[in-house]
Amino acid sequence: MRITAQDLYNYTKCKHRVYLDANGDPAQRGEVSAFIQMLWEMGLQTETEYLRTLGDLEFENLETLSIDQAAARTVDLMKQGVALIYQGVIQSDDLIGRPDLLLKRTDAGSNFGGYYYEPIDIKAGRGWQLRNGKRTKFKTHYAFQVIFYRTILAELQGYVPPVAHIINVDKEIEEFDPADFATEFDAAFNEVKQLVGGQDASEPVLCSTCHQCAWYRKCRRWVERNQDPTLLFFVGQNKFQLKQVGLRTVADIAGMDVSKYLKPANKIPRMGKTNLSRMKQRAEVVLSGEPIVHHGFELPTGKFEIYFDIEDDPTRDLTYLYGMIEADGHGDWRYHYFLAESPDDEEKTVREFWDYVSQASDAVFYVYSSKERSSLRRLMERYGLDPTVYDQYVGCEYDLYTDLVVKYSDWPSYTYGIKSIAKQIGFSWRDPDPSGANSIVWYNEYLQAPSRKDRLQRILEYNEDDCRAMIAIKEYFERQ
Repeated sequence: MRITAQDLYNYTKCKHRVYLDANGDPAQRGEVSAFIQMLWEMGLQTETEYLRTLGDLEFENLETLSIDQAAARTVDLMKQGVALIYQGVIQSDDLIGRPDLLLKRTDAGSNFGGYYYEPIDIKAGRGWQLRNGKRTKFKTHYAFQVIFYRTILAELQGYVPPVAHIINVDKEIEEFDPADFATEFDAAFNEVKQLVGGQDASEPVLCSTCHQCAWYRKCRRWVERNQDPTLLFFVGQNKFQLKQVGLRTVADIAGMDVSKYLKPANKIPRMGKTNLSRMKQRAEVVLSGEPIVHHGFELPTGKFEIYFDIEDDPTRDLTYLYGMIEADGHGDWRYHYFLAESPDDEEKTVREFWDYVSQASDAVFYVYSSKERSSLRRLMERYGLDPTVYDQYVGCEYDLYTDLVVKYSDWPSYTYGIKSIAKQIGFSWRDPDPSGANSIVWYNEYLQAPSRKDRLQRILEYNEDDCRAMIAIKEYFERQ
């Protein structure tokens, strides 16, 4: 049994994934998605780019060695006191880690002598989450990996420094305090031991991000076979609380007496009458297989409609496409877009879009998430764009997902994402594998080979179809 830093990372995303990676039948594991493969490649590319910045600084590179070979070689190098080790392997009992860097420091001593080693990971993202330009929280999954390495080093060399570091995508050193995560990490670490050892298996929690996991099909079959509560939209982790009071299946929820679960003996934390009644209704819809549209919604009116969809790459913190279909109220439709063909074009492209919005004060901007609004706000702050234009946009925006689909309908699906809802009403995408994650993959393929204009065309067609899917959903509600 070996516990790795990847197990701690996966724990922050899905506990059952940790169990399956250690104990699952490999024959039931699917292919890794193109998006995940891209993330691996970007991570390696980021590491390579950082190493180039070291110039003449010498380092020992162990990336070509196997785990066992690198583990033996790493200990030898640490005893010798080399300055920097890349892709070394450290281990203690059943814990094994491969930090990107092991950096020698001389401000304190260790079992090796008047120096010690600090583990540092090179990340293809940023560690600190920012809001209005201020740091708010360090990413838990990054912190857990580095703290895991520190746990091993504490045994191996008898000392770790009081603060920890990563190198982010901008090749900047970011610092965080491991003590801020101590309680959370200890609980996670103990549970990971149980999951890897097979003493605890947890259960699948079906959600929209599961599609990227190699175990998705296996988990989906389990959820459907057991009629697990996560077949219902917006249940997620709450299913464990539901099961504690006897609501173990979709049928249990469909048949429940809501009033019973509002009393102390069976009271479910943070679930009142409204939430439970809606959950019961969604369970009935899942069992029937037919969606329900509720009355009472009102759609906005404007001189013309714009169905708007952003494509962005969070791994690069980059927004590269603003796509929209314009409807003038006379049956004429036009797909229009602003595209950054290079990351360096982001500012130019958003300024062009800003000018477009400033001239569309009579429009209604239909979107299908809160992403557009939050992305535009972040870009406004980044490039000092006119805030009155942003305020104008917000006043004209209508979120079909939040304000219509979630509030006024129930669907036989665990996700109310645009792909799920549009397909249920008969809409289809031209692309055989449409997804925002794949759009990011196609864009990065284009950046690596700019002659591949077909990648850009594929993105544009996918984005246009997303906009057309919004039209199809709006018209479906209008017909009801």
